[in-house]
Amino acid sequence: MHATITNMELKFADNLKPDQLMPEDLIMVEDEVVEVLAIASDETGSVYAVAYKDEFGEKNITQFQHDEFVSLYVYVDSDT
Repeated sequence: MHATITNMELKFADNLKPDQLMPEDLIMVEDEVVEVLAIASDETGSVYAVAYKDEFGEKNITQFQHDEFVSLYVYVDSDT
C-alpha cells in the first residue's frame, strides 16, 4: 500500500452570519484563520460569543453582532 500525500489549500468559501456558524468551522478572526469550538448567543440573540482555537492550539473567545458577516474558509485539494 502506498502512502499518498495530498496538498490541501485553504480557500475562502463564503460570508456567514454568526448564527450560521458550527463547531469545527474555519473562520477569519483578527487576520488569522481559526477553528470554531463553540458558539453561544445572549438572551436577545444580538451578540454571539464564539470560542475558537488558533493554529498554535491557544483558545480564545471573540464576539460578533448578529448582523456581522464572518468569513468562512475550507481546505480544498490543490492537486486537482
